[in-house]
Amino acid sequence: MIKTHSARLALNYKGLPYKTEWIEYPDIAPKFKSFGIPPNAPGTSNYEYSVPAIRISGGSYIMESRAIAKALEELQPEPSLHLDNGYTDSVQAVAGKVQGALMPAGVYRIPTKLLNPRGSNYFRETREKRFGMSLEDLAKSDKGGENAWKNAHAPMEELKAILHEHDDGPYVMGEQVSFADFILAGLWRFVQLLDEDGDLFERGMKFDESFPRHYEACKKWLERDDH
Repeated sequence: MIKTHSARLALNYKGLPYKTEWIEYPDIAPKFKSFGIPPNAPGTSNYEYSVPAIRISGGSYIMESRAIAKALEELQPEPSLHLDNGYTDSVQAVAGKVQGALMPAGVYRIPTKLLNPRGSNYFRETREKRFGMSLEDLAKSDKGGENAWKNAHAPMEELKAILHEHDDGPYVMGEQVSFADFILAGLWRFVQLLDEDGDLFERGMKFDESFPRHYEACKKWLERDDH
């Protein structure tokens, strides 16, 4: 979900016209294979095929948000995503740690809050096989609840440190927005979609004042969310 939102933020930032085509989870692999899209490289994803994917002018299909961002940068260099600013890799790694830590606390809500019945069934079957337990049991395990927040504390401190490197502006580079910001905004948008009564998103925003300041600064590129 982080990757889906970061790719859309990049499209919105560059002002490129696009049309969203939704796809159910069970259809991702067969459809992307039919398009001739190569599978994810080993170690980059838990699944061979994943969203987002785009078809750019000329007919080429591209999967995975970083690859999409690179293609968009080549297609329209300005305004730049500043992919080589030194923050893209670090923010992506830390945001992944935060998502991984908080996932047990909210993943059980994905089937009912975000998915249609067919996609919901597929999501449950594949994730429960991966975790070795039901999503509800995962939330009640020693990885869920308050332990999820304890596990998220260290990487959230890392995000806090990154955002405080340049206090002259809300973004990781200071006054200049970059793709690293869209990765982070994508994380919080995903958390916000799973939030219930402030238990995830609002709690996360209270960790440090730089978090809501950053998210508010990125919200204009989230206005077209097509969710």
